[in-house]
Amino acid sequence: MVIPAKCLKVLHICQRDDPATGGAVRVAVEYVKHLGDYQIDAHCLFLYGSPGYFKSELGDYAHYLNIKNSKDFLKFRRLTKFLDEFQADVIHHHDGLLWCQLLTFSHPSMVKVAHAHLPAPNKIIFSKATLANWLQRWSTDTLICITEDTRQSQIEQGKYLPSQTQVIYNGVDTKRFYPPQTKNRLNARQEFGIPDNAILIGFVGRLHCAMKGTDDFLRVIALLPSNFYALVVGCGTDAEILKQLAQNLKIGDRVIFTGILENTVSAYQAMDVFCLTSHWEPFGLVVAEAMACRVPVIGFPCAGGVKELLTPLTGCILPTRDTAVMAQAIIEIFQYPEQWKQRQRNAQSQLREHHNWEKNASSLARIYKGLVKQKTNG
Repeated sequence: MVIPAKCLKVLHICQRDDPATGGAVRVAVEYVKHLGDYQIDAHCLFLYGSPGYFKSELGDYAHYLNIKNSKDFLKFRRLTKFLDEFQADVIHHHDGLLWCQLLTFSHPSMVKVAHAHLPAPNKIIFSKATLANWLQRWSTDTLICITEDTRQSQIEQGKYLPSQTQVIYNGVDTKRFYPPQTKNRLNARQEFGIPDNAILIGFVGRLHCAMKGTDDFLRVIALLPSNFYALVVGCGTDAEILKQLAQNLKIGDRVIFTGILENTVSAYQAMDVFCLTSHWEPFGLVVAEAMACRVPVIGFPCAGGVKELLTPLTGCILPTRDTAVMAQAIIEIFQYPEQWKQRQRNAQSQLREHHNWEKNASSLARIYKGLVKQKTNG
């Protein structure tokens, strides 16, 4: 990444260098990696903890305050000191932490951008979170929303002005996630110990049944013939519960739990079908990654912005949350392959048009430059 001598300095602020905290940190990291191509000197500041998963990707563009957690308030002043020394033109928030909002509020000369990775809460209950949202709305120059669904929520429930919001979809790294050659696919399946004659159904995400519906994913597998195997990628609080459920459903011998994978592309490349079983999904990065690897995607009806990505043209959204219906839909993929080839082509086209990190970084750079020019001109 080569940064010109004269360019805007942008600081993306995230909670922690840990992919388990959610997709927001991946979004910040990707923008830091791509914005240099558009005369933006972008860096990422992690408030809590020490260098972790993303340090190897960001190198010197990653900074750490090494605050233990939100109770370690005596160290919060490290943020003020860092901001004074860094001298950013733009501060870009990815997490709505109250103390962070308060401290950046004291730097009025800097443009403030916030990223809405989630919809606004429906119920207005006074709390630190609602106070942080109010402060963010009052001090933010522009709110970047990851879907139109999120934008409408932030306008209607979050009370942002329409002119204050813009939609930039999350991207997917197609240099990393791509359709496998036959050799890659065979190697990936061998890596996970998948039998040659098995059909592999995949799940990627946090093992959290209340949000991700991983328990329903296992119930779908239990309804499929014995040559259908499951690959469960991720970790979470419900991991042991799910392993026990697999045993109770008598499918333990054909469900592979991988834990967190450093390189998830091999998992997608091993799959024959990807299932979205979430109850709610603000964007669905795993859906985009599966589509980039040309894996057919089937999903339960799901609240959130993922419905802008997974449509009848790009995959299959079932009419009801019914495990038997999903099991039958999986089987039908192999009965109507031509129909699914067209859906996969449509999905690839949508990813190129709306979920391209380079194109989206260019759009974000234009927003930064416009806001800085506006603030400079008064």
